[in-house]
Amino acid sequence: MKTPHAILIGLSLIAAAIFARDVVPSVTAAPSETGRYAVSGSGDPGKYWKINTTTGIVSSCDRTGFCVDLPNN
Repeated sequence: MKTPHAILIGLSLIAAAIFARDVVPSVTAAPSETGRYAVSGSGDPGKYWKINTTTGIVSSCDRTGFCVDLPNN
């Protein structure tokens, strides 16, 4: 591979990375954004509710990350 080709490929990869940054969603969400899961305090210390906003399944979780799906009524 000649030097001009290597430079062109390198610049193309850098440009692709810059434009792909806008396509991939960020890991952190603003309060106004809707993600797949919502989390809410349950009122009990050390416990919280995890709500799957896609399926509507609500899970009761503890601070270790163990979750149990709650039955739908």
